Amino acid sequence: MKRQTILQLALVGVLSLGLTLSGCGNPAAMSNNSDESTTSANYWPNANRKLSGVKLTFWVGQSDNKVPVRVIKDFEHATGAKVDLQTIPDTYENNVQTKITTGDMPDLATWEPTNSMLAGFVSTGKLQKLDHAPWVKNYASGISDLGKTKGHRYAALISPVNVMGVWYNKKVFEKAGITDLPKGWDGLLEAAKKIQKTHAAQSPFFEMGGSQWGTQWGVQVQLAESARAGLWDRVNSGKEKFTDKIIMAAIKNYKKLFDDGLFNNDAGSATLNDQAAALFEGKAGMIFGNNAQFNIAAALANNDKKVIDDTLGFLPISASGNISSLSPGASSAVVAFKTGDAQRESAARQFLNFWMSVGYKNFVNDRNLVSALKTVDSPSTVPQALIDAANSIGHSAPSMQSAAIANPDLYLNLANMINGTVNPEQVAKATQDQFAQIAKAQGAKGF
Repeated sequence: MKRQTILQLALVGVLSLGLTLSGCGNPAAMSNNSDESTTSANYWPNANRKLSGVKLTFWVGQSDNKVPVRVIKDFEHATGAKVDLQTIPDTYENNVQTKITTGDMPDLATWEPTNSMLAGFVSTGKLQKLDHAPWVKNYASGISDLGKTKGHRYAALISPVNVMGVWYNKKVFEKAGITDLPKGWDGLLEAAKKIQKTHAAQSPFFEMGGSQWGTQWGVQVQLAESARAGLWDRVNSGKEKFTDKIIMAAIKNYKKLFDDGLFNNDAGSATLNDQAAALFEGKAGMIFGNNAQFNIAAALANNDKKVIDDTLGFLPISASGNISSLSPGASSAVVAFKTGDAQRESAARQFLNFWMSVGYKNFVNDRNLVSALKTVDSPSTVPQALIDAANSIGHSAPSMQSAAIANPDLYLNLANMINGTVNPEQVAKATQDQFAQIAKAQGAKGF
């Protein structure tokens, strides 16, 4: 979930230049299937069409390299095609983008379905359009609008995207006498002070400043209502800044939690694994986070549904209510590249169609995932907290990751604040300066 902002900035020029140059001798860079209608029968071939002799390449990150294994096996058996699953070393996003600038390109890859992470490939004509995909009508509420940029769909959502909110320990809440789930930031603060006063846990909240990337969630959850009201559109156009009232207040509210002693004493150095253990063991009552953090905590229960359901819950939270915020990750979506080979491009689209239709039930059962489709039930073994998080998507708000044209290093600046090297004003200024630099390089108006 770390933002690769240095490469984002470089991609504005380097990716465009690199792919243009590679196009001189690489038919992949010259491919353009935009003339073929995405509504035609040929564009979306039957999921089980025979593909004997066709070989596809699929790129995936180290932490997600088991995700497509069952689908690949089923697809190969049904069609006769072969799919070469290749694990790209971390950091995944950086290495994928670097490889593509040199002319190397897969047929398929897992990828974040966000504006900022799709835009570079789309602007250089590297991704196939997935408009009018046959499975889109079956998406659960809130999912069909994801994976789009510049008016077209480029990513297939294979599972509900991560959402930001508060993951909490039910036993700590019980010890503290919290019977009703908190509403809004003030309600959350009241619950935290109950935990602190009753000593129901070592700390109400736990932060992983040593791992850094999770520090931004405590700020971003406060922006949900404003995001619904167009905050990121205003930031994208330069009409509003990180240094202005709304985001500045969220940073200060987050800082006050530390000033009031509501976080762990080692918040500046604690890691992601420390955070997960503290939440699961009840050493902390709550964490700001997304599904990735929950999954690590759930693994400590050996993914035993009963133990997890008895221990951990999900609470959507926002400034004045209970709105979650979208936090898409690469593991939730797949893109298909323009390779210049019409047969493989068609086969890649067929693979996605297979995945999201006849292969989907086996996929979610194999991975124990919440289903993204109304037509396929989630496995009975999925923890209730993940179901609750997925159910919040239909009423969620866009996050910086899903709606901003660039994702500056807010998390890094906040980690520095936790460690006392900068104040909230400096966090906001550094974040705004970096955002403006990237936006200007992209040619965005207002910068």
